[in-house]
Amino acid sequence: MRKGTTVGIEAEERLWVERLARWVSKAGLAEVVRSGLELTRPVGFLGAQALLLAQPLANGLVGETTLRRALALLEDPLLQEHLLMALESEGEGS
Repeated sequence: MRKGTTVGIEAEERLWVERLARWVSKAGLAEVVRSGLELTRPVGFLGAQALLLAQPLANGLVGETTLRRALALLEDPLLQEHLLMALESEGEGS
């Protein structure tokens, strides 16, 4: 269950996306993630639904918070755009 206000959750998710972008950039995967995200954005909601179906298995592999954040990223075009912008800014900073 989500805790806090909607604004707080959005801010938390945005911070997570920025940390994810830094990690992806440091791993040298920014171009792969950018390309993959551009290709899958139109069907992100379907991916989120598939992840929800696999949630009992996924909970054994990743934590509930990580799963919730991944679902939010797949479902929210604004978070996806934020990830793309964060990846671009990470690329400019290196």
